[in-house]
Amino acid sequence: MIDIHKLNAFVAVVEESNISRAAVRLNMQQPPLTRIIKSLEDELDTELLKRLPRGVEATEAGKALYQEAVTILAHAQAIPKRVQNISKGLEGQINIGFTNSVGLHSFLPALLRNFRENFPAVSIHLEEDASSSLIDSIINQNNDIVFLRKPAPINLGLKSLHVLDEPLIVALPSNHPLALQGDVIHLLDLEPYDFVLYRRLAGQDLFDNILACCYQAGFSPRIVQEAPRLTSSLNLIAAGIGLSIVPEAIRDFWNKQIVYKALQADTTCIAPIYAVYQQDVENVRLKHILNLLD
Repeated sequence: MIDIHKLNAFVAVVEESNISRAAVRLNMQQPPLTRIIKSLEDELDTELLKRLPRGVEATEAGKALYQEAVTILAHAQAIPKRVQNISKGLEGQINIGFTNSVGLHSFLPALLRNFRENFPAVSIHLEEDASSSLIDSIINQNNDIVFLRKPAPINLGLKSLHVLDEPLIVALPSNHPLALQGDVIHLLDLEPYDFVLYRRLAGQDLFDNILACCYQAGFSPRIVQEAPRLTSSLNLIAAGIGLSIVPEAIRDFWNKQIVYKALQADTTCIAPIYAVYQQDVENVRLKHILNLLD
């Protein structure tokens, strides 16, 4: 392995084309510099410099070494700064997971934009998955933070941060009998009608929230169709298969085929969003995300 100090000396000699000037540049005497170059040639068993009447010139092998040395020295010079940036969370990668319904809320792109503006050298890896898989990804440290519709299970060493509460609203086919009513529909008025819901396996947290609201209102919804994704359920609603209860952020989707109305109930019907992460993991980039959530 070639000593990096020898490479630095060799680069100076090639760029100055003169050992004396290179010695001045390196703040050293000429004889020690001459010995360094000779040692490098002996080490490589190759002539690296042609001695000219007035100065030196790199041989073909010397030119190849010079190109490699410049790259190595530039990389070595950048290492301390990169290490410091990593330790401060200014470089590296942050892994973020979220459920489908959370991904449709405007808070997530706003958070990612804010993070990118503050930490442009940190790459962001995103993963959309079911809530149970996302919890596993935090436990296994495949994700640094995930956003779910309910807090993490207890006794798993995870911490949950409440981010926001999103109201639930009613989504109706445009030709539905309730579509012509006022802007607000009471939850109990939905009991006689068919429901389309986001499949529990994919969106367990949201599914459970909706069912809990219905149970508290005094009825069990008649679910005629489940969709693999929240946006897929909107296709079924627009087709007239049934109505649904959805997060308010959905209001801008399919608004010509679907009528959205506020939901009134005796108890508050919301779809909260929580940030879930490992409490005891030291991750500076994660701390930056959490600070932006404050």
